[in-house]
Amino acid sequence: MLKSLVSKLSEPQLCISCHSEVKPDFTKAFHHKVLEGMMKCSDCHNPHGGFELKQTRLATGGDAACLKCHADKQGPFTFEHAPLKTEGCSACHTPHGSSNPRLLKFSSVNQLCLTCHSVDHGVGADEPAGPTHNQNAQYASCTNCHIKIHGSRSSAVFFR
Repeated sequence: MLKSLVSKLSEPQLCISCHSEVKPDFTKAFHHKVLEGMMKCSDCHNPHGGFELKQTRLATGGDAACLKCHADKQGPFTFEHAPLKTEGCSACHTPHGSSNPRLLKFSSVNQLCLTCHSVDHGVGADEPAGPTHNQNAQYASCTNCHIKIHGSRSSAVFFR
């Protein structure tokens, strides 16, 4: 019975037959193209199990599954955005699908930034302050200036 089921279903169909909770994510406006056949679940997950969270294909201390396709977001950077070291890509992005561009967790980039940069954590993630951030419309979006949000080789505040 199981063998006939496995042979009749595509890999995503087979995975979703047990992991049905992720199927709605793949129908959101922005998603990895699994149901369209451009990716497979096993591109990111180990179907035979493992000790990694969600059985993802992660290298020790990194997001190897993500960086396989998104290598341009990987350093080495002289200045690296701290969440990449601690939480990895999932600090800001959802892995399967999102209603927001770039699979971001929030619709507003500022809202995403302010989840960490709204209080002093003692790790350099202070809240935006001073006249630069509060007076001019060009500073309305964090990424107008802080464009290298994954990391930078030349700017500790990710300007370039």
